[in-house]
Amino acid sequence: MEIIQLSGINHKRGSCQILKDINLSIYNGEFLTLLGPSGCGKTTLLRLIAGLDNPDTGSIIINSYNVTNLPPEQ
Repeated sequence: MEIIQLSGINHKRGSCQILKDINLSIYNGEFLTLLGPSGCGKTTLLRLIAGLDNPDTGSIIINSYNVTNLPPEQ
């Protein structure tokens, strides 16, 4: 069962495209590592999942609930 699903995530800061068309499914029991060079979007992706930022397009589903535009406290 998917616990986190990212579909078509795009995010810009100013004119800089930080994330482009990210699709990711994380299943119950999986161990996931985000690995990449500085500035590739790892922290931005985590901030989107946490609700600290909102994607420009796409959806974030956690435990079957669409949390794309919810604030972190919800």
